[in-house]
Amino acid sequence: MKEGEQMNRINPLNNNTLRLVGIASGLDTDMVVQQLMTIEKLPLAKLQRQKQLTEWKQEAYREFTNALRSFKEQFFDIAKRTSYLLSENSFRVFKVSSSDEYVAARGTTSAQAGSHTVKVERLATAARAAGNEGVSKPITGDISSFDFENDTFAGKTIKVTLDGVTREITLESYSDENDLAEGIQELLNNAFGTDNGTSKITVTADNGKIKFETNTAAGATRLVLSRGTVNDGLSALGIAPGATNRISTGSTLGELAESLNYKMEFDENDNISFTINGKGFTFSKKDTLQKVMSTINNDEDANVILSYDEIKDRFVITAKQTGAGENIVYSDSVEEGGFFRALGLDGAEIQQGDDARVIIDNVVVVRSTNTFTVNGVEYTLKNVHEGENSATITIEQDIDTVFNSIKSFVDEYNKLVDMFNTKLSEKYDRNYPPLTDDEKEAMTEEQIKKWEERAKTGLLRNDPILEEIQRNMRTALIDVVEGVGINLASIGISSSSYLDKGRLNLDEDKLKQALRERPDEVRNLFIKTSDSVPLYDRNLTAEQRSARYREQGLLFRISDILNDYISTIRDKDGKKGILLEKAGMVGDLSEFNSSLAKEISSYDEKITEMYNKLIVKEESYYQKFTQLEKYMSQMNSQLNWLLSQLGAFQQW
Repeated sequence: MKEGEQMNRINPLNNNTLRLVGIASGLDTDMVVQQLMTIEKLPLAKLQRQKQLTEWKQEAYREFTNALRSFKEQFFDIAKRTSYLLSENSFRVFKVSSSDEYVAARGTTSAQAGSHTVKVERLATAARAAGNEGVSKPITGDISSFDFENDTFAGKTIKVTLDGVTREITLESYSDENDLAEGIQELLNNAFGTDNGTSKITVTADNGKIKFETNTAAGATRLVLSRGTVNDGLSALGIAPGATNRISTGSTLGELAESLNYKMEFDENDNISFTINGKGFTFSKKDTLQKVMSTINNDEDANVILSYDEIKDRFVITAKQTGAGENIVYSDSVEEGGFFRALGLDGAEIQQGDDARVIIDNVVVVRSTNTFTVNGVEYTLKNVHEGENSATITIEQDIDTVFNSIKSFVDEYNKLVDMFNTKLSEKYDRNYPPLTDDEKEAMTEEQIKKWEERAKTGLLRNDPILEEIQRNMRTALIDVVEGVGINLASIGISSSSYLDKGRLNLDEDKLKQALRERPDEVRNLFIKTSDSVPLYDRNLTAEQRSARYREQGLLFRISDILNDYISTIRDKDGKKGILLEKAGMVGDLSEFNSSLAKEISSYDEKITEMYNKLIVKEESYYQKFTQLEKYMSQMNSQLNWLLSQLGAFQQW
C-alpha cells in the first residue's frame, strides 16, 4: 500500500465517523481531540521524517551508481568501440595513406611506422555459374479460333506495362494473324518508342499463336499485359490478364513450374531436392522462390549466392568465398525436371575464381581474398596496376587520436571527482528537516521545492562508502604499475596541489611527447594485463586481488574498482556490488532487497503500527468525552430537577 493511500484509510484526523458530542458540556470536542492527537502524533512525524531521509539517501547513492555505470560503459564497455580503452587498438593507432586508389590500407595493433610499395597484379575473384538466358516463358496467346473474316479486333483495348510504364493501345481491324502482329507492333512502337529503330517489344504470330517478347538489346525487360479500360482485347488474343514475360520471385515453386521454359517436377510428397557444396536442401512446391533463395543464401555450408538476373532472364550462382579452387558444386536429386535444370543451370559452365596476386616490397604475395593482413598492415585491393605503376603505403602513429582518448578519460574522471567532492563536503542543515504532510498543506509547491532542496543537502557528507571509492580510485592512479618505468606524472598527468582534491591536470605537450617517443610504455601504463591474474572475478582471493592490482595497468585497476561497487553479478556469498547492496539499482533485484530498501520497509511497518495505535488512542479520547457528556447530561438533569423542586417549595 502506498503511503498516501495508507494515510487516507487510517489517518485518525480524517475519521468520518459521525459523533454527537459537546451538547451537554458545550465543548468543541473535535478541536480538543485534534489538539490532543497533535501531541500523540509527534512520534509518527519523527518516523515519517526518518523514512524520508532514508529514501533521499537511497536516491543520492543511486545517482552515484548511475554516474559510475555511465563512466564504466563509456570507457570499459567493449560494445562502445569508439571510446573503449581496454584494448591495444585504443593505444596503437596509425594513420595510413595510399598514393593511389588501387590499394587501401589500415594499420592493426602489430603495425610499425614506415612505408611499403604495393603493386597489384591480379584481384581475387569468386567462382560463378551463369545459367541459360530466357528461362521465363514468353507471353503467348492463342488466336487459332479467331475468325478474321467475320469478326474484328477494331476498338478493343489492351493495357501494356513495360518496366513500370503503362500505356493503353486500341486495336484495329486486321486481315490475318501476320497483319495482326504487324499492326500491334506498330502500335507498341508508337506507344513506347524505339531505341535507334529497334523495337522494345517484339510481336510475332505463327500457326495460330501470337507471341510478345521484350528486346534486351533495346533496354527493355519486364512486360505485363492487362485488360483495357473498355472492350477487352486480351481475351480475343487468348491471353490471361496479368500475363508477364518474367518470373516473379514471390511465386511458389508450383506456380514457377508453369512459368519456366524448362520442366520442374516434384516427388510424390510435392517436394524437390538438390545439393550445393555438399549441403542438401528440400523444399515444398508451396514454398516461394524468394524463400528458397533466401535459405540458400543464408546457409553457411552452401556458401553461395543464388540470384535472378531479370534483365537477362537467367539465374546465377556466385561463391561467397573468393579465390581459386572448387567453390561451387551443385546437383539435382533427379536427372529430369530437377531444380537446377528447371532454372537453366544444369550443365552451366562454372568460371572458377582466382587468387589475388600482389607484390609487396618486391615480395610476391598470393591470397584468396582482396583483403588480407601482412606484417600488421591490412590491405584492401581495389584495382590492378598497369605496367610499372604501384602504390606507396605510408604508416605513421596517430598521436592525436590516442591523446584525445586519454583526454576524454581525464575529463570524465574529473567530473566524477567533482561530484564526489561536492557530496562529501556538503553540510547538512538540521533547520530543514523533511516536511510532514500537514506541513506541506500549509505551503506552496515552490516553497516545498526550495525547502526540500535544502533538506536533501549533506545527506552523504563524509560517507564512508563514497570516501572509500574516491580514495581507491585516486590511489590506483598513483601507485606504481609493476614492470612499467613511468607513471602519470611523468607523462604530464597529475594533480598540481592538494587544493585540486584529486582532480587531474593534463599537460598536452608533455603527453604528446610521451606518446611519440615512448608509445609502448604509455600503453603498458594504462592497459598492461596482469600475468598471474589476467581476468577480473568477483570471487578472487585477497592474494589474487593484490597480485592483479600490482601487475595491471591503471585503467584495468579503475575498471576493477567500479566492478567491486556496481557489479550486478553476485559473488560466492550472494553479494552484488557494494553500492547495489547498500542502495540498490532501479531495474535490478537489488532495487527491493538492498539494505536501505529493507530499512524503508521497516519504517513502513513501524508507521503502519503507529497509525493503528493512533486510531485506538483517538477513539479512546472520543469515548472519554462521550462518557463525560453522559455524566454532564445526568448532572444537568439532576440540577434541573432540584431547581424545579426548589421553585415549587418557594411557591408553597
